[in-house]
Amino acid sequence: MKISKKLLAIILAVILVVSSAAVAAVNVSAAAGDKVYCRASFTPNCYMWNDSTKENNQEWPGVKMTKVDGETDVYCYTVPSDKFDMIIFNGSGQTDDMKYPGGNKLFDYAKRTWEDYSSDPVPVITVSKEGGSFKDSVDVTITVADATSAYYTINSGSHLAINGSVNLTLGADAAEGSSIVLDISATNSFGTVNKSFTFKKRTSGGMDSDGSTAPALTGNYATNPNNGYGKRKTITVDGDKSDWDSSMLIAQGVANDDPRVYTAWSMHEIPIDDYAMYAAWDDTNLYIMYEMANVQDVVAPGADFPLTQGNLWIYNLPVFMYIYSGEGNINHGETADGTLWATGTTLDAHADHVIAYSTNASNGPFIYTANDDGQLMPDDLVLAGAQSGISIKWGNGKTLSGKLMGINKAGGNNGRTAGDAVDATLTDFYTKGHKASMDMFYEISIPLKNLDISAADIETNGIGIMKVSTFGTSGMDSLPYDLSMSDNAAEPYSADPSSSAEKEDEDHITVPMARIGKAFTPGTVVQPTTPKPTSAPATVAPTSAPATVAPTSAPATAAPTTPKPTAAPATEAIITPGVNLGDVDGDDDVNVMDVTWIQRYIVGIVFDGFIEEAADVDADDDINVMDATWVQRAIAGMPIPYDVQVDRIG
Repeated sequence: MKISKKLLAIILAVILVVSSAAVAAVNVSAAAGDKVYCRASFTPNCYMWNDSTKENNQEWPGVKMTKVDGETDVYCYTVPSDKFDMIIFNGSGQTDDMKYPGGNKLFDYAKRTWEDYSSDPVPVITVSKEGGSFKDSVDVTITVADATSAYYTINSGSHLAINGSVNLTLGADAAEGSSIVLDISATNSFGTVNKSFTFKKRTSGGMDSDGSTAPALTGNYATNPNNGYGKRKTITVDGDKSDWDSSMLIAQGVANDDPRVYTAWSMHEIPIDDYAMYAAWDDTNLYIMYEMANVQDVVAPGADFPLTQGNLWIYNLPVFMYIYSGEGNINHGETADGTLWATGTTLDAHADHVIAYSTNASNGPFIYTANDDGQLMPDDLVLAGAQSGISIKWGNGKTLSGKLMGINKAGGNNGRTAGDAVDATLTDFYTKGHKASMDMFYEISIPLKNLDISAADIETNGIGIMKVSTFGTSGMDSLPYDLSMSDNAAEPYSADPSSSAEKEDEDHITVPMARIGKAFTPGTVVQPTTPKPTSAPATVAPTSAPATVAPTSAPATAAPTTPKPTAAPATEAIITPGVNLGDVDGDDDVNVMDVTWIQRYIVGIVFDGFIEEAADVDADDDINVMDATWVQRAIAGMPIPYDVQVDRIG
């Protein structure tokens, strides 16, 4: 069932009122020196403001809270002024707007409830690993402080005493696919604390597909060019590219192919233009470095904003790295409520972990892990901030290859069409006087243990990665590149006609991930049996989605590419007279809405008036993602590698 954003907002508002009514029915003005607390699994920010004057305690996302001594998950903020009567906590998503409840109150982020805060030293329980999946066995250390008695149980078995700390090895004899529940209880004169953690032993078995439904793009784009899969090497993540070399290249993009160049009105925006991605690993970490371009100084120097404000790390824009280790449950970018962070981005290729952070690192980094239902649970299954163990650094400078290849044309009436960079003759922007100081790169290290893999897993089976840059509620560019990143580039954005609709469309990525360590080999990578959820991605933002702070001028996007046409099948498609191929809603216009209807039909959502014969554009008696792909390519004027010609669609 599709729920409108307005209706969802009303529902959430009702829930919020009910949950907080017991604490504060009317606004309470803060007093300078008040202390407010938040219990959370991450370090939260506290944002306060006056509902009338809009004066705030600090620009969004507010002030980072301080951990309370002796507490494992309680953070404190001292209110600086008596001006404020509203409050938000954020960091792993955000709460709704809440009335300030008064001093010495504690907000439980997971439960979304307020309570009185007591500084009495209740027991403190810490564990070295808080649930998740494992391969053979998992080592866990339990530590208990300020307790007169404590015990743990495994799968509701006997009570086993804890004296300070205990080291456990769980799951060595467990059956594949089974779960192990570790319950811990600690008591003192001030109360009892209980915690529970679930670990799942991964199932093994071969697989015949990595899930992708379209071939990797070719021409000027490349996935694992020259059979490069990165290499084993320890990288110092310090904002310096000197540790990296060309042998680590795993995905190649094109400069100046972001969505703004396909419109007549968007060159005033900052580009989000992914160019190349590199990978390395050692026994401890996975390392990723990716490069991004900003060639405004050559293609449109008259638009000053992208020149003076060109570094993305001044903005809070979501970035995702979908990882497929083959070692856990499959996910395609969905949460129980829609898509992760409400970005409208899903993929066909399998993923089991998602790394999420913002371009200025103010949100995240987070590691989301797919659960038994193949969903990402933003509140329950996430390693946040320092818990994630992820390090992110950035800098400016010339690309590692020493070249920056793209089409030397700006947006406007220059004949730019989505996908034009696939087989075009490209220009090296550095030979045109482009300043390398405009180009950006990010270095990232991710602990292998938090991806539930080892270096041996990378080298034996390989892993997959898809990096997606976003703005608003949509993907804007990706490495490897996918056609969906610019299928609506030339359409106006509903909130600002001088910008591109790529900021708000749904992007369904069909190309394979880039591989790290080893090429994909069917039948050798571990694959669970969890099916892909059948529900369509919702367009409504999950309540836990991190807030994004829009820049004063919205970034632009990148252009899709197309594989070279393959040979046509021997038999020609039979077209029923009167059926307008691709026009599935019967409005005599083949556009992105037809693509959306086909995608939703595939996952079981059928609209009144849906024309099945028009949806089966390749006449194979099966309406699937390839039909949506052919229509997308026809709309963009790209070649179609089937005997269904562009002039037959529409």
